[in-house]
Amino acid sequence: MTLYIALRLRKLSVVYWFVKPENVELHETQDIVVNTQHGVEVGKVLRITDTKPANLDEDTPFVTEFVRIVNDEDRQQLKDLALKEKEAFIQARKKIEEHELPMKLLKAEYLFDCSRLIFYFKSDNKVDFRELLKSLASLFRTRIELRQIGVRDETKLLGGIGCCGKPVCCSQFMNVFYPVSTKMAKEQNLSLNPSKLSGICGRLLCCLAHEHEYYASFHGKYPRITAEVVVGEETGRVIDINYITRKIVMSFSDKRKMTFSFDDIRGRKDSTTGRNLWWVKTDNEKEPDLSVLLKNLNPPGTGKKKRKYDPTQNYYDDDGISDDYADEDDDDLEE
Repeated sequence: MTLYIALRLRKLSVVYWFVKPENVELHETQDIVVNTQHGVEVGKVLRITDTKPANLDEDTPFVTEFVRIVNDEDRQQLKDLALKEKEAFIQARKKIEEHELPMKLLKAEYLFDCSRLIFYFKSDNKVDFRELLKSLASLFRTRIELRQIGVRDETKLLGGIGCCGKPVCCSQFMNVFYPVSTKMAKEQNLSLNPSKLSGICGRLLCCLAHEHEYYASFHGKYPRITAEVVVGEETGRVIDINYITRKIVMSFSDKRKMTFSFDDIRGRKDSTTGRNLWWVKTDNEKEPDLSVLLKNLNPPGTGKKKRKYDPTQNYYDDDGISDDYADEDDDDLEE
């Protein structure tokens, strides 16, 4: 049976797949030496599976040959390379200052066989580094590669601690960056404050994309914030939703607050107005009188004003327009 290995190479945590060699015992987290299209490199085994990955190119694979498992001599060579990389970084930064180029050097990396020296840098604009490349090639006497990366790749390369107190996701397990939008934050009822929604790279938090599928699973199944819900003979207003604990907090006209579980919420769409109607289930499981939810509402498309929500009273006044409430019934109720 053919097995496939996911191998992490280089400091940017690029993952490549290749076919596991026969008669070689390998396990996850093991370091191995391989030949690649660029030269000899050391990688870490992340996963071994019998399922062929979609991004594996068997005709021209990047990892061309398995050499050996990393031994004590290889580990000592890696330590020596780390010292050479630090020295190369310092010298390259001096050359950049001499050429007065608008670029920020981030990292220097030697391939395991020293056949190539890679410099990662960041710049706001395109940089003409041809003269710098000649200077570096004459200084280090090896093949030089300059790679311009973005702010997210910079964080992935250098690492750091996120707002959750753990190492940032991009430096731990992320191989590609997924698009992140403020809509994902809205679906989590988060404040659209850039300082709270941005990671250490200055872009929107990647965890918003990781968590989006979970929060999107509640879409249309439960009332939104500011929605009216019938509770027995009363009508409450949703003021907070916790999707983790699956709890909804409601306030009433006398400023009381009550908490209900998602399992207690029922809803349906009104056939006449197209509005989503919500109520809290009772012991007899009978649908209560929902006409109170439609009493002060107008059918969609009439252009008439709706009642305005007063945040100080946690309730609606009888005049004005509420933009938050206007968005309440945009989504179809899922049965």
